[in-house]
Amino acid sequence: LKFLSDVQVRSPGTSILPELEKVMGSDHRRTTEARVANLEEALRSTFVSLPKNERGALRPPAARHALHRLFMQLHGWQVMGLHAGGDTWDAASPVEALGERLPDDARRLFETRLKEYGLDLHELAVLAATLENMVHAEADVRLAATFQAVEQPMQGKQMNGSEADHVIDTYMASFVMGANLSSLSKEELLENERSILEFYPTWPETQGFLRQVQAQVMPNAATFGFEEVSHAVAEIGEQYGRWQNSECVGLHQTLLEHEEHPNTGRIRLGDFYGLAVNHGKFQFSESVSYLRQLGALDESEPSNLRVMIPNWIYGPNNCLASSGYYAVCCIDVCDGYMNKLERELGSHDASAEQLLQVVAALPDPAADLGGKNRTVSPALQRRLEEIAEHHNGRVPIHGRLFAQWMHHVHPRWCPYPHMSGTIAPRRAEEQEAVTGMKVSAQSDEIRQHMEQSEGRKSSAPTDGMCSSMWSMEEELVDSVAHERAKTSREHNSGFARAGFRGLFFASAIISMVMALAKLITKDTLMDSVGSGTGKKPAFACVDIGQTYAV
Repeated sequence: LKFLSDVQVRSPGTSILPELEKVMGSDHRRTTEARVANLEEALRSTFVSLPKNERGALRPPAARHALHRLFMQLHGWQVMGLHAGGDTWDAASPVEALGERLPDDARRLFETRLKEYGLDLHELAVLAATLENMVHAEADVRLAATFQAVEQPMQGKQMNGSEADHVIDTYMASFVMGANLSSLSKEELLENERSILEFYPTWPETQGFLRQVQAQVMPNAATFGFEEVSHAVAEIGEQYGRWQNSECVGLHQTLLEHEEHPNTGRIRLGDFYGLAVNHGKFQFSESVSYLRQLGALDESEPSNLRVMIPNWIYGPNNCLASSGYYAVCCIDVCDGYMNKLERELGSHDASAEQLLQVVAALPDPAADLGGKNRTVSPALQRRLEEIAEHHNGRVPIHGRLFAQWMHHVHPRWCPYPHMSGTIAPRRAEEQEAVTGMKVSAQSDEIRQHMEQSEGRKSSAPTDGMCSSMWSMEEELVDSVAHERAKTSREHNSGFARAGFRGLFFASAIISMVMALAKLITKDTLMDSVGSGTGKKPAFACVDIGQTYAV
């Protein structure tokens, strides 16, 4: 029988960057190398903690998971092809995120490396850098369309500051409206810039952000060409998600102020609609069917529907489709907490006791937003022990059960994890295109739920759980790698036990031999002294615990 840990480790033999350079060119390699070190550092804690193949590399599901989290945390980008979207992580290859513009040879290089060997930390960072390069190339195409629309030449003439501002404002107006600049006419592009304030009241604040980034990228510059503006637009794209996340924080705080019970992460549906009707918060108006598809509806009490705040905040309903590669979405606070947890553990699993110690020591996921540490209740301690028992004594931290436990520990910040295939979260325009129905609730539906909520309030949970939503259904990010790691641990543990037994047995034999040798020597000397005959001493042959006189 050949154990998984005995399988010969296959190596790709060559570094991925020289191979990629042959396909993409030296410019691509230069820009990639400039980014790789920072990306490796950003990926490190997640990479180290994820289960791996026999090469110590990530298989496709884990690579996809790691890259999705990387871009969400760095830029607020929900990259198409990386986000699970209600499906399992092995449902698609992370290479799909590179889009159709990537040369076929480069696509095959990544696919082959991923399927046959997996990706190590460096290779994962190279894939991430390649995706960022593709995003910047797309931005240049759209920026060129903007230059044409405002009648600025891309070569030769240098623009002054106000002209450069106008180009960037025109570009960003369509960006924040989710329009594809490459497909817009000159008139449509200019109209978006003229009417942006009507559709986007916080546009002046956005312009302030744009000027700030321009000053960072082009300090003290007096004239600007296409290349300089391109650098500014690339940096704006990378920083915009984190900058606009302040709007998400505001929405989050508004919902928490109307929580049904403290620290449950839930607001009654009638109160949710009341924020739109009575306080002019138009964002809180999705229909029940759309909330259900988003996975944001708690239906554990059918007579008292509630919206799960983190599921609603982090859902695609709050995303802006600004690129052919990604949508800008609210940044998951709980995901940042997971990064800290992974850094502390350095492993894909841990005992329940170890996890309780680490969770107790870490600050609240939203400590900088006023969140306070919570004591893990006895009921939740028992739940974690149940998860450990389900997995033979260890809790996988990249699985649905642990995510569900985290939701109950931090219900305000960590979303509830649904089983794959039970929800289909889509952006509002996608949902309407698929169903042919508006995502906003009709006035009758809103009124009905507001009336049902009047004077009705469920009793507060008393066992430390935020809801009765709990099931022992598990889904792991990479079940194959997890099983390999588990088998390898058991195999190594078996060898360790066998080695200890062998050492103990050998020590016992050596002790017995030494005792026999002393006894024989003593008897021989006494016999020699007593008889005075000068006979040669007797010898003994010892064979696994039996003594034969010779």
